[in-house]
Amino acid sequence: AAVRPVGGVLAAYVVGTAEPEELAVFLRQRLPDHMVPSSFTELDRLPVTANGKLDRKALPDPAPVARAPYEAPRDELEETLAQIWAEILGVERPGIRDDFFDLGGHSLLALRLALRMRQALGREIPVATVLAAPTIAQLTEALADEGENPVSRGRVVPLRTAGNRPPLFLIHALGGQVFRYRPLAQHLGDDQPVYAIPAHGLTEGDAVQTTIDEMAETYAGYIRELFPAGPYFVGGFCIGGNIALEVARRLRKDGHAVPYVFLAWSSAEEPVVGSTLEDDTALMVHALAGGATSLDPRELSLMEPAERLLAIVNAATKEGQLRTESTDLDQIQRYVEVFRANAHAVGRYKHDTFDGPAVLLIPEEDNAPPDEDYGWRAFVPNLETGLIPGARFSALYNPYVTRTANAWRRWMDRGLEHRARH
Repeated sequence: AAVRPVGGVLAAYVVGTAEPEELAVFLRQRLPDHMVPSSFTELDRLPVTANGKLDRKALPDPAPVARAPYEAPRDELEETLAQIWAEILGVERPGIRDDFFDLGGHSLLALRLALRMRQALGREIPVATVLAAPTIAQLTEALADEGENPVSRGRVVPLRTAGNRPPLFLIHALGGQVFRYRPLAQHLGDDQPVYAIPAHGLTEGDAVQTTIDEMAETYAGYIRELFPAGPYFVGGFCIGGNIALEVARRLRKDGHAVPYVFLAWSSAEEPVVGSTLEDDTALMVHALAGGATSLDPRELSLMEPAERLLAIVNAATKEGQLRTESTDLDQIQRYVEVFRANAHAVGRYKHDTFDGPAVLLIPEEDNAPPDEDYGWRAFVPNLETGLIPGARFSALYNPYVTRTANAWRRWMDRGLEHRARH
């Protein structure tokens, strides 16, 4: 096999008979999503030079990514967006019905897309808008909507709006973004509405929220604004579960039913690595590189903040660990500030007793003991526990996400059945 960048995305060339989706599943188990190729071209053999080395210049144009029937841009705005998509995705003539993520888009490219649209259109566009409106046609409608509801303001991201079941609201984790929930929403069923709530502060001029109570009050308000009456399901991964519990507390206080709060790989005792609360260098490394780079922490601590930020970004980029966009330092600084605010808000927060139903979802690869509760049983007397496949970073992606969604759906059905009986 060989891989090369083509137009900003990765194209793979393979000698063999595996299906492209099989290869993509195999790689997603081992690599971050932005390192998984967008296309797979089958070859009889790889081209080599006279001395037997791979001849990259002789590799053919990559196989096209599966796309919807082509529909041309209908006006100047759609033409501008199509040009930006072609640049970001390395795709020739993107149509207005092509899905950004089906064409190889991922969270890092979505951040880059939001930056390019800001430059081209002269307006701040939340990256959550790309997640909510992944085609050019949908994006055009979203940009024209100047409404005041949480969706048009980018405060709530509709991942699936169809269906007559009680909506599921998923709360952001430490980084504030909600991209990780897209695959889950796609596998929960056509009848299950799913919405995600990103953190405040990810766009220019938007203030971060610094306390769990402030976040919970605000997010509960968004939920009530979109759906004035329950029942609702709420949940989240990592600290998203901690925040979701407090959102549910407020919804229940207002008389709305919450059949289950989903605490997915969430901890009541130490939800944030302690060093990120005390050491700014450690916080930056956790926010941008997942907690580990080859850089010497002592050398980093001697740098000025801006220099330190750039060093971590460069190292994480080279090592394939960067969690955010590498070309816009202003955006990176906002990302770090959101991470810092979330870490401090949750790291020292103490939950009061919650008397509603909640389920702690534990990834199987955690190898947790049968009585593990991550500290929740002291605060949630009605806590139940269940297993989901994979590990904390893989449970929401292929090849695990289908099984994760099935388990999640069974718990939702159980909550609705219990509510119907009582």
